[in-house]
Amino acid sequence: MTMERPFFNAHSIAIGTCPNPACRAIHVHLLDQDDYVHAQLTIGCENVEDVIADLRTVRDRIVMGGEKKGLDN
Repeated sequence: MTMERPFFNAHSIAIGTCPNPACRAIHVHLLDQDDYVHAQLTIGCENVEDVIADLRTVRDRIVMGGEKKGLDN
């Protein structure tokens, strides 16, 4: 059974690393207005360039008119 959670719109983000020295990932935390972490995304160092390229693609689709360019948000 899947429970729907209320939508969370992050007030800010924190980007950093893990205290584990063996961790090879960038950690992105979504924070509320009280700096409480609601979610975490980890991106392996080997995937950073691909994620950046994907973000740029979505940005470009938004700038060019998301609905007209097939953006599904």
